[in-house]
Amino acid sequence: MKHRSIRTRLLLWLLPLLVLILGAFSIFDYLRAIRPMEAAYDAALENTAFAVSARLRADQGMVRLDLSEQTVALLRTDLIDRIFFRVIGPSGRTLAGDLELKGPESTSGITFFDDVFQNQAVRGVSYPVATPFGIGTVLVAETTVKRVTARRAMITNRIAQDIVFVFFAVLVVWFAVRGVLRPLEQLAAHVSARSPSDLRALPENGSPREVLPLIDSLNRLFVRIGSTQDGQRRFIENAAHQLRTPLAGLQGQVELAIKEARRLGETGSALDERLTRIEQATRRVTHLANQLLTLSRSDRPTHDSVARRAVQLADLVNDVVAIQIDRAIEREQDLGAEAEPVAVLAIEWELREVISNLVDNAIRYTPRGGRITVRCGPLERGAFIEVEDSGVGIAPEERDRVFERFYRAAGAVPGGSGLGLSIVHEIASLYEARVQISDPPRGQGAVVRIVFPLAYGQQA
Repeated sequence: MKHRSIRTRLLLWLLPLLVLILGAFSIFDYLRAIRPMEAAYDAALENTAFAVSARLRADQGMVRLDLSEQTVALLRTDLIDRIFFRVIGPSGRTLAGDLELKGPESTSGITFFDDVFQNQAVRGVSYPVATPFGIGTVLVAETTVKRVTARRAMITNRIAQDIVFVFFAVLVVWFAVRGVLRPLEQLAAHVSARSPSDLRALPENGSPREVLPLIDSLNRLFVRIGSTQDGQRRFIENAAHQLRTPLAGLQGQVELAIKEARRLGETGSALDERLTRIEQATRRVTHLANQLLTLSRSDRPTHDSVARRAVQLADLVNDVVAIQIDRAIEREQDLGAEAEPVAVLAIEWELREVISNLVDNAIRYTPRGGRITVRCGPLERGAFIEVEDSGVGIAPEERDRVFERFYRAAGAVPGGSGLGLSIVHEIASLYEARVQISDPPRGQGAVVRIVFPLAYGQQA
């Protein structure tokens, strides 16, 4: 079964309803607008019939129509439609006009009618006229070209307006749905960005009321997982502690047995080979127990000085900048590197973590259009890594506290954890390095500089 997103479901519900409502209002607006137009055309017909009726005269016991040829030509003149008329006297005799034109001869009032005349659709009016000899009738009709054209133009304009309205309505609905679902997306991104060991409670600040039960359920799940992991960690630590002493004793006894066997001339014998295998297996088990103990204490990155090697800072800086460049471009920031060749005796992933945290902080706290520069190079007595940004900066009174875990400086942007600089400080302390925060030479921002002592910097 295909799983549709909430955004898709909302759009599938909202957009058809929006189109139906818009269609109903469009039909209503069209009918409301077409009536005044038809009334205006009918009024023009009525005025023409009234003008013709004014030409009826009673003369010598009969009704006559006083219309000259020029007046008739003017009456029939129209740039678009054809005009027809017929004047019927009280006796039923046609006094002038088109003999074939027919319409209701009403004596009660003006009557409009629709008909077909000379194979063309016409709209006409029957205008009764009172004379001394009875009721006469004036029929005036015209083709419907103007009316049809006006209707089509009105429909076309309405459809064009509706299309534009639907387009903007879809945009509004899209952005509205996106804005409503943003807390869920942020929650999902926040959870997915966490490491498996990060079981801190999810923040509820600013979350919609409907999302709070989900956050509460996740937080309670994190508590249960944390309790389970704590139990496992304590079990592993206790087991490792319990194993270390007998394993150390066993290893010592095996080593003594090997020495004794070799002293007695058993070198190369089956006994010596078996004791050697036991000694190797004991070493492996002891090492495994130590690893389990280290794993149970992995609250912070492990640091093994034996694993240190010469790490080229320039290559590391360029790698981190290359990874972060897309994010900086998205925020319209100028992220660059000024890396001079220098090596530091260290564990590569730890220094990468330091640079990544500093660049991440700089991107996070630098506004759009800002500048971030990552530098490294040799010093007279060591080496340095430096990240300069044009962001909000760090107040002098807070430059010591920002290294505390979970501390958030005043004016900190949302989304941070308060651990970035504390991780930088802890890793730097492993190399006896100093972390300095200062103001940039010009403009606003901050410069975070890590200075490695000579014992670690400039090592080939």
